[in-house]
Amino acid sequence: MKTKLSIAVTLALFSAGLLSGCSDDNEPTEAATQEEAPKNNVAPMLKYVPANSPYFMATREAMPEQDVFDLYQRMQPMATLDSDLDELRDTLPQIEDDEVLHSMMTLLIAMGEELVGVESLEDVHALGLKMSPQAAFYGLGILPVLRMQLQDEDAFRETLQRILTKADITPRTATTNGTDYWVLTPEGPLQAILAIDDQQLLVSVVPQDASDELLAQVLGKALPDSSIGDTDALAELEQRHDFTPYGAGQIDSSRLFDELSSPTHSGTQALMNAVDAEPLDLSTCQADIDRITSRFPGLVMGMRDYNLDRMEMNLILETDEDIVSDLRALTTQVPGLGSTGGMASFGLGLDLPVLLQTVQKYAQEVRQNPFSCDELQELNGTWNEINMAINNPITMMIGPSLSGFNARIDSLTMKNGAPSGLGILTLASQNPLALLSTVSAFMPELGALGLEPGGKAKQVKSMMLPPDAPALYAAMSDTAVALGVGISDSATLQSELQAPTSEHDLLFHSHMTGEFYHSLADVMEQIPSDEIAASDIDMLKQYGDAYKNTEYWLRVDDAGVEMSFSLELN
Repeated sequence: MKTKLSIAVTLALFSAGLLSGCSDDNEPTEAATQEEAPKNNVAPMLKYVPANSPYFMATREAMPEQDVFDLYQRMQPMATLDSDLDELRDTLPQIEDDEVLHSMMTLLIAMGEELVGVESLEDVHALGLKMSPQAAFYGLGILPVLRMQLQDEDAFRETLQRILTKADITPRTATTNGTDYWVLTPEGPLQAILAIDDQQLLVSVVPQDASDELLAQVLGKALPDSSIGDTDALAELEQRHDFTPYGAGQIDSSRLFDELSSPTHSGTQALMNAVDAEPLDLSTCQADIDRITSRFPGLVMGMRDYNLDRMEMNLILETDEDIVSDLRALTTQVPGLGSTGGMASFGLGLDLPVLLQTVQKYAQEVRQNPFSCDELQELNGTWNEINMAINNPITMMIGPSLSGFNARIDSLTMKNGAPSGLGILTLASQNPLALLSTVSAFMPELGALGLEPGGKAKQVKSMMLPPDAPALYAAMSDTAVALGVGISDSATLQSELQAPTSEHDLLFHSHMTGEFYHSLADVMEQIPSDEIAASDIDMLKQYGDAYKNTEYWLRVDDAGVEMSFSLELN
């Protein structure tokens, strides 16, 4: 944990506020907005994003700037930025030989130094930035463009100049179609450019010899014939996945493959020419590509919650209905999985026998209908490798009797110089007696307890347990076995065995409370380690103060596999 991440976290959180949407004091009134063309007035950045862009991430609405700044202040690691900057400065002599890394580090330090004095929304505006600007990241073909609304052009120019000067970066200037822009990178086939125009910041990567026509599109002087603002694609994406309008996007796998194989945008062709790359020859692969894109249409991302108390970020790998159905068959009902009891928990709901059958099914499909083109030959053997990996003696022994678990931590302290805690491990099973028999191969004392469904908890006495470990008790129901670490009350264990199961098709879930962060910091303070710095422990305490609860989960969504993270603030 010596590598300092809090400055990066601070910059990321600050950027998250910047990319969270638009809240402009000069926006037209609601009545005026209704009289004018509403799409571009409400979300003017959307007019730059082509309707057929292979990827985009954009905002449509937002919270007021002050609310977003308050969130930034509540979330960021406090009082550690100065010390982290000092530590990063100390690393510079060690990476002098790596020109790229050294340049990135000096740029990161320079950006961090600009944030040291930010204590109010007025301070943000003094840098030329808005706390919740209109923003969009998208592809002109595969050529990437980022644009963001500014508070004050002149103030931001001064801020940027300070950052570049501190980072020892001297950009070149260029002009096209009457618009000035900076070239941030050395001479080469590709160059990173930055422009400040019409109260917007624009960053992109273009070929060194980009035509005026292409630069006009990049700089927004030539708009696409059809945009996602015209088609309402962003609003439809939000509605389909129940996302807020504060930032959502997608990567369309079919459009991306099509653009790489048969470029329709001059930006794609120009980038390929700049690096001497040919379009992908999919003449022998098109059927394979269509097969993949039909099963995995793409990625979508957005937020289902974004307010002063809670935020939830979601990433969904889209799949076809058959894969969704197969994934749902893998999930099992595990008591307590998905709940936020205790100070922390983590659990898995996965039917191992069904998993084995599913892997065998897809392995057989690939054997019977292998991918034909050279570029995808490795996929032909992948399923067989996965099949062999999970068909091992341990899986075959445990699989039929174990269908998931949930581990809950109720307390974490130091005892006699070692970490100690209380909690419950719940093992879900369609046949708990068979599970006990299987586990008895590793811990015979557990099998000898004579547990019965609904019976009293019994203590597990085993030589395998550490001498100072809390007492271990076990209880059983018709669907699960519970092991209580330091918990002997039968009613408590039985209650956990009967805990509600999640309404969602969870594959994985975990949560950590602020209390857990504080307890972990207390334990780390008492364990001498060269890898743990005082600032790391201090950061955990700050997280404990700021975060009421954090959750991570992986579940089967109607559209595919959803990976999500939520944060509830104190």
